[in-house]
Amino acid sequence: MWRDSVEIMLQRVENYQKPDLSRVRPGGVWDAYIRVRDVRALYDTARQKASIQRTPCPMPYGELEFELRDPNGYVLVFAERIEE
Repeated sequence: MWRDSVEIMLQRVENYQKPDLSRVRPGGVWDAYIRVRDVRALYDTARQKASIQRTPCPMPYGELEFELRDPNGYVLVFAERIEE
């Protein structure tokens, strides 16, 4: 994946099954948390190409976030600091 001047490489392994960690991590099951600028624009692009887990929503700690699941089952959170 790449956007603007940032590139993130994700490895895909055929037939890989990521363990279900939702039972042992009740506070949230994400694998990478990535801060970006203009998270809504990124969401508009990503929603056409990825499995969206949660649409953009403001969080109580001052971030606007969305989550997607990559082809290996990893949950990636993209966030932007909300201006106060």
